[in-house]
This record gives sequence, structure tokens and C-alpha cells, in this order.
Amino acid sequence: MKQPTFQMSADARLLMQVLQKAAIGDTVTYERLTAAISRPVAGGYGPLVTALRRLLRDHDMVFAVVHKVGLKRLNDSEIVAEGASAADSIRRKAARSIERQNKADFSKLNREEQARFSAQTAIMATVAMMTRQTSISRIENRVASGIKQLPIADTLKMFAKGAS
Repeated sequence: MKQPTFQMSADARLLMQVLQKAAIGDTVTYERLTAAISRPVAGGYGPLVTALRRLLRDHDMVFAVVHKVGLKRLNDSEIVAEGASAADSIRRKAARSIERQNKADFSKLNREEQARFSAQTAIMATVAMMTRQTSISRIENRVASGIKQLPIADTLKMFAKGAS
């Protein structure tokens, strides 16, 4: 079967062209984006999401929402700070997931559901633990200078029982 070819909408292309002109640190207002496509633009507008994803993937441009103003092109330090915010959000979501899962009566689940329950709660607990600020700091303190990304196996070893 032939793979479908994705084509960006005209709105997404126009929004992408406007955003692509933004220098690092610039804020592109929603008014400017609205004028570019002649229709209201809000944060969850599909073509805007498409344009932002394409700019991230193809042009290494990262934007963040400035509440009720528009989108700001982030500098390197802001990108790293946004990662910390994402880790906090992921940790909270994992903790809520565990809380919801624990409302199920484990004894009433069949064997397959019990296995899924155990696997999911173990993974969510690990995610919650690994995204705590203390865990992130622990990794930061052990990463050698100049290393962009620590291998997953090395990261997990830092948290293995008995590792210090």
C-alpha cells in the first residue's frame, strides 16, 4: 500500500513563513499571525501546531507561548529551562496516573490485566522518581563536562540499588 503524503495546509505554510523570520529572542504576536492568514490564531490552532513542529524538526527553531501575546523564539538557555518545566509536568502526570491506577481493585483483575497494572505502575513510578529535581541534580552532578546526552544504561546505573 502506498504511504500517504502529508501536505501542509496553506495556513500552516503562511504561519511557518512568518515564524521562520523570527530571530532568537523575538516574539511574534498572535495579531501578526492572525493578519498573515486572515483568521484568528490561538495556541491550539492546528495549522499553527503544524508550523511549529515543522520549524522545530526542519529548522531547529524552538518557540514558547507568551500568554495572550504570541510566540517567542527561545535562546539556548530558555530551551534548557523549558526542559525542566517539562520534567515537572511529566512527574506530576505520572504521579496522577499512579493514583488513578491504584483505584482499581487488583484482586478483581484477570492475570493479563494484573500484569499490565504492575508494568504500568512500575513504569510510572520510575518516571515520577527520575523526573524529581533531586534525581535530575544527581545526574547533573555526575555527568562529565561536554557530554550532551548520557547513555540510558549509564543513567539507570546511577539509580540501581547500592549505587552511590
